Formats: sequence, C-alpha cells, structure tokens
Amino acid sequence: MFRKSVLPRAFAGVAAIAALALTASACSSSPKPSSTTGTGNNGSTSATLSIESAPVSPFTDDFNPFVQTSIANTVNATSLLYEPLLQWNITKSDSYYPWLADSFTWNSDGTAVTFKMHAGVKWSDGRPLTAKDVAYTFQLMQQNKALNGNGLPITGATAADDSTVTITFGSAQYTNLYAISGQTFIVPQHIWSAQSDPAHWTDATPVGSGPYTLDKFSAQGFTLKANASYWQGAPKISEVSFPSYVSNTTANQALENGQIDWAGNYVTNIDQTYVAKDPSHNKYYFPATNTVVLILNVTKAPFNDVKVRQAVSAAVNRTELSQVGETNYEPPATSSSGLLLPEFSGQVPSDLQNDLSASSDASKVSQIMTAAGYAKDGSGIWAKGGKEVSFAIEDPSSYTDYYTCATLISQELKPLGFAVSVNGVTPDKWTADLNAGSFDAAIHWGGGGPSPFQQYDNWLDYNTSAPVGQTANGDYGRYNNPAVQNALKAWAATNDPNQITTQLGIVAHAMATDVPDVVLMYGAGWNEFNTKKFSGWPTKDDSYIDPRPNNPWLEYTVLHLTPAS
Repeated sequence: MFRKSVLPRAFAGVAAIAALALTASACSSSPKPSSTTGTGNNGSTSATLSIESAPVSPFTDDFNPFVQTSIANTVNATSLLYEPLLQWNITKSDSYYPWLADSFTWNSDGTAVTFKMHAGVKWSDGRPLTAKDVAYTFQLMQQNKALNGNGLPITGATAADDSTVTITFGSAQYTNLYAISGQTFIVPQHIWSAQSDPAHWTDATPVGSGPYTLDKFSAQGFTLKANASYWQGAPKISEVSFPSYVSNTTANQALENGQIDWAGNYVTNIDQTYVAKDPSHNKYYFPATNTVVLILNVTKAPFNDVKVRQAVSAAVNRTELSQVGETNYEPPATSSSGLLLPEFSGQVPSDLQNDLSASSDASKVSQIMTAAGYAKDGSGIWAKGGKEVSFAIEDPSSYTDYYTCATLISQELKPLGFAVSVNGVTPDKWTADLNAGSFDAAIHWGGGGPSPFQQYDNWLDYNTSAPVGQTANGDYGRYNNPAVQNALKAWAATNDPNQITTQLGIVAHAMATDVPDVVLMYGAGWNEFNTKKFSGWPTKDDSYIDPRPNNPWLEYTVLHLTPAS
C-alpha cells in the first residue's frame, strides 16, 4: 500500500533549522546529481524506468501540482515536472541541497525569508525561470487557500530582481522552512496567470522546470520523456512510466514479475514473495517515517465526546494491528504523544513514555465509558440518551494493509461495546472525504518534517483545516483547541530550545488527553527496487535522500540512477 505523506519523515533540530539562516550551500553535504552521463541522445539512454506508488485506476488527466487528488500527486510524478527551491535529505540531520535556489536568509524575527535563485534555469517551454515566478507562486497560494496545502500564513512575496525573492509571513516561520522551500512546487507565471480558477485547473499539458515532460497519457497510465533542455543537463534515463493498477494485489504481482522497477507498496512476506524471486536484484529498504493514527472526526457523534475518543484508544489492540495488519513491518506505538519513535524519543514528556497499552484494555474502556454516563444496551453496545456509540472506519479497499487494520479494529471493538463498520472506498473518494470532513474515522499515515512540529501541525493545526464541506489541507478531524493553536504559534515563532520544549509539552499532552487522533503504530516507508536495469539507489548505508518513490524527493533519486549498460 502506498503511504503519501503531507510532509515527510522528520529529522532533529528545530533550533538547528532556525540556525540555518545562512546559505544552502553551507549545509549541503552532497552536490547536485550529475545528469548528463549516458549513451543516448542528449545524454539520456533508452531505458524506461517504471514506478508505482499508488494502486489507482483509471487515471484522470490532471497534473495540477497544488491539488492533492491530481493524478500527478496521487502517483508522485509531480516532482519530475515541477521543482522546489531546495531538496531536503530528511534521512540526515540538517541536510539539504541547493536546487532552484542557491541560498536563503531569514530576517531577525523569522517573518521573512529571502532566496537567491540559481541562474540559467528554464521552463520546459524555453522561457526563463526567475524570482518573479517564485513570488507569483507564493502570491497564488496567498490568494487561494485551496492551493496553500501547508497553511502558510503568507502576507506577501516580492521579487527585487530576477534572482532575489522575499516571502513574508504573519508570524515567525522557522519551523516551516521545509514546507516553504521543500514542499512548494514553483509554477510559471506566464502559464498560470491565464487561469481563472487555478484550484480546479487540470494542467493537462504541464510546463515545469523539472527533468521530464509529459509524453503520452491514457486512463491506463502515462509516460514522461526526458527534458533535453533541463537546466542540469538531460537526465540519464530517457523515459519514466507510471502504469495504472486497480489494487495493491495487481501492483504487487507486477512488482514480483519484474514489470515495476521501483514501488512504494506494502508487500506481505516480502523476503519470500519478492526478494526470493531474484535475490541479486530485488531489494527493499523500509525506514521509519511516520506515526500511523486513526483520525477521528470530532465535529459529530460519537467523537465529539472526548471520553469516547479515550475509550476507543484504550480498546485498540495495537499488537494485533502490527502483527496481522502490517505483518510486523510497523511496531505498535508506545506513547500517546504520537511522536515518531525512536526518532524523537528524547523529546517525549516523561509522563507520556510507554503509556499506551499494546493490547486492548477492557477494564479501562469500561471505567471510562461508565464514568461518562454510558451503559450497554440490549445489544451489548454502549449507549447514552438512547443513542448507541457507532461509527464507520473509512479506508481504501485497495490499500490492503489499512483495510485489514480497519477490519481488525472493528472486530476488536465490537465485544467491548462499540458498533464499528468498515467502509472500503477508492483512494480518490477517501482523500475527498477526508478533505471535506465527510467521514467518521480513518486510518492514515502521519506527517513529518524537520521536527515534531510538523507532526503536530499536520494533525492539530486548525489553520490548515476547514469547516465541514470545505477543503481541508490538514487537521482532517477538525480538532480546534485554542491552547494547542497558541502553543503551535509560539513554537513556530521561536528557536529557543527551552521554549520549544515547553510548547511541545502542551501539544503532546493535548494529543494524549484529548485524543483527536488515536495513535496506532510507527509507520514504515515502503520502498522496493530492482537493481537489474538501474544502479545508484539510496540504501540504508548510502541514504543520500529519502528512498521512497514519493514527492518531492523522488526526483533526486531518479537523477542519481544510472541505467545498466
């Protein structure tokens, strides 16, 4: 199953990130990939790289980089077409690479950041990419909330000249440097300014700065061809294919049969079903990347009652989810703080360490529900005021591990007095329902970034949410706690380690006691690859970039790969 993160796995140091108000080159430990070596025309070879990271069928011709449900974002092709200002290697502390921008500086209070652009970058139609395009991109996000996927409080963006752009914010944004520079794809002003409704524009013939352009599209898949005039030189791989599959099962069959070169799937018994078929070439690397949660819609019953949320958390058998649903790839969570472990083990408040039960706690469930005034009715279901505690868990049936986990939770909770059903949907409907708040509960991967801030911001920041029926870019459960909002705001405004610890404690305890999301497991980053046709993959020993076939780092990996001669 594909796990598409809103923000990727975190690495250490908000204070360190704030201190990075220097230049990108000062912290880059690796140069940009050389993309001109090869045997084909313009440095590219004739090999085709096949990538699959989401079982989706049919494909819809939509390459809008701002829209989560566009096919480009769904299958993670966006970063081959459009690019960010910096490329972040979140597998190493404080590591990023200059990209469209060569350097950046913060102002004194973190409310403005200025980027110096790389010279000579061109759009795929031959027009120059300048600081004016960057300013326009952030202005577009400022004017259209639906395009501002990370909820950045943008107050302005101006280009002093073709190489200098300054973006201003309503509050300090030290903690959002990754979102600003690594999660925002820059678009051409001369194309996008002609669109009257950019949030709904399908961008069917994308013009970007990336190493590839759209070649062929059908409902069964699409191919990208090497951009011969790419500003870093034509990529070594001449063609990248994104095929369509109806389910995780059919995608994994193609992976096991050698039809896919790189995948981001959940694969049962991977050593037997995948590696054993070609031990010399079939490889995988699953780094810990996120905290998996059960998102609860707190705007309606039963989850508008915090006691029900607490009881459901106590009822879940995390060990069973880990062993059966995820076949031991993802360990059960141990802290109700939700912090990714062991990544942030040193930042978990002492009273929230190892406070989650690995199995169902029937006694605790009964204690919580009884004290809250609930009693079991004739059907054995908790009820109050004649209304039973019932809800549906919605997840894509094609995401086989999540669907299995949802089924397990429904089975675990029924004998403990909860009426739980499972609603299997398509990935597109799932995303749309989460965005609109049209769901009861959903298992979902967690966000991540340079610090725990990104985890909590994605889960709990009401500024990224929206009223039910409108599009949210985060906080899908519509949790709104003023104390948490103030803590997140204060956290974002400081680079003082003591202040960070204080604000983290406030948010972590709200996560633990209010239970806006039920913490389940520490999620693996799915990444299977075949070395027969291509070499240069990131590995545990050479983790030059996050290895998953996901935006935005997929581009960096592709540019590092070399086709076999």
